[in-house]
Amino acid sequence: MAILDSSELSRAIKTGRAVPAWLLYSYDEYLLSSFTSRLIGSLTQETGEDATILPGPIPDIGKAVEAAGAISLFGTKRVVLFSHLDPAAVNTADLKLLADLCSEVENAVLVFTVLLKEPAKTWKGAAALKLPASAKTLLSAVEQCGIVAALEKPNEGSAKQYVMRYAKKLGAEFDENAAETLVERCGIDLLLLRAETEKLAAACGYGEINLTLVQKMSTRNIEADVFELSRHILSGRADAAYRLLGELFYLQNEPIMIAAALTGSYLDMYRVKAGAAASAGYGTVFKELGYKGSDYRLKKSLETAKNYSLSQLAECLDILARLDKKLKGSAVDRKILLELAVGELLMCGGTKRRNYAH
Repeated sequence: MAILDSSELSRAIKTGRAVPAWLLYSYDEYLLSSFTSRLIGSLTQETGEDATILPGPIPDIGKAVEAAGAISLFGTKRVVLFSHLDPAAVNTADLKLLADLCSEVENAVLVFTVLLKEPAKTWKGAAALKLPASAKTLLSAVEQCGIVAALEKPNEGSAKQYVMRYAKKLGAEFDENAAETLVERCGIDLLLLRAETEKLAAACGYGEINLTLVQKMSTRNIEADVFELSRHILSGRADAAYRLLGELFYLQNEPIMIAAALTGSYLDMYRVKAGAAASAGYGTVFKELGYKGSDYRLKKSLETAKNYSLSQLAECLDILARLDKKLKGSAVDRKILLELAVGELLMCGGTKRRNYAH
């Protein structure tokens, strides 16, 4: 049986697919937990009996065999959840026993969940979600008799749809632009996005969550704010750039941290521009340079730097390198040093340029 994705798993849960074993795995803990709760809720709905939970990383094999073989007092199948199983930590003989249970179990439904560790280098697609070799025996057993689902981390588009759906569930309405802004500010963290949506829905009296409300009340991610700062700089919007910089100072963000995030933004822009010059798309740059998560950030970087040449971006990086040295070794107020560097960065896109960093 083919490995299901998130939407296919949702349909399988909704239709009540009757199989003896399920295996769910993901890099995202909230996503894994959310789908597991839905699945367990669906499986236990008819019996009213709680699932038997055997926590990982190494489950108690004796209890597993006992739970799988026990006959329910209600004449229905028990649900046994192997939560956060770590196949690499379980010995080969016990993994073989669990695999055998999948095909032999008669009185229970087995649910295995595996939270994967993100590798140092990831990319989008099926290749990013791969069980360790130690899980091969269990994977093969569940594939033959049950359902396997690989829950890939959401991208910006699906995260936006998630907060809009969740707001509606709460009785509120999320403006599409506001939802997109919330994702940009918080990043793709479903647990954080859920909490922010709950807060914003309550703040607007469960009416419309608009852009102004998101900008005033949502959690601020320094990387998102600094990326917005770089967009103002590259567009020559000096007033907006300094206003945002002032807000970052007001929120007590350290100048060194702001400078580091700003350097990261310019490095992203330089890399995607260099990739484009070599006929390599931002997706290729994302993969080859070992970025994590989504390539949305590099896509935005390419759009932001469209009017800048590689040499101009290199000059900006040189300004930021000198700024870093001064921030770590100069007696001058760090806020002033950062403000002067922003002024020089603004000049890099113009025909005239004064050097504030020397």
